[in-house]
Amino acid sequence: MAEAILWSALATGTLLVGMVLAYRGLVNLKWTGLVMAFGAGAIISALAYQLVLPSAYDDQTHELAVGIAVGIGALVFYLADRWVDGLGGKDRGDFEGKQASGGGTGILLGSLLDGVPESIVLGLSIAHQPQVSLAFVFAVGISNVPQGLGGTAGMLAAGWERSRVTRLWVAVCVLSVIAAALGWGIGTLVPGANGALIDAFAAGALLVMLTDSMIPESFEQGGREAGLALTVGFGAAVAVSLLQLT
Repeated sequence: MAEAILWSALATGTLLVGMVLAYRGLVNLKWTGLVMAFGAGAIISALAYQLVLPSAYDDQTHELAVGIAVGIGALVFYLADRWVDGLGGKDRGDFEGKQASGGGTGILLGSLLDGVPESIVLGLSIAHQPQVSLAFVFAVGISNVPQGLGGTAGMLAAGWERSRVTRLWVAVCVLSVIAAALGWGIGTLVPGANGALIDAFAAGALLVMLTDSMIPESFEQGGREAGLALTVGFGAAVAVSLLQLT
């Protein structure tokens, strides 16, 4: 469990890096959008090659079950996202201050919702594999920087005090680490749980999250170059996977 907590803390802690960058005003919105696009590309690579493909080739899991799990994950995230929107978390990642019309609870739950699937998968992967997937950790860590940066910039623009913003991101980090420990516990303690269907479930949830928030926001802020940044992020994550195999 200690390893799951450590890697999750490293990957999730980059939210705080983004927060500090926003506090200091070191990165403008265009570059934030481009980094977000890069992170989205890295996550697409990770979920394709680290989650869905291994699940489809798992000897204990039927391919149809993998497809169904992806669909269920997408539907569950969609419904949970709508519920969070109703609590005031719809604009939790907005860069320009629309969080002013939302509620703190909704924004906290929404930010946590964006990170829970990847945290659980990280814990599961450590329970079932001899070494952690560096490509997945890389993808999560990179994608969290612009999330923390853009979300912080928006909350500051909405009039939030820095202390309140800091408490929110620290809470998200702590709860995400707990989710990773939960994933490790499921993989270790539940008899016969090989993680394949849970990985596929998380892949569906992550795809909806990317389509709903990260990719549109990255193109809105990063402009036409966001497509190039996304492709570079995809290629970088593939390179990390290949380097780990050599």
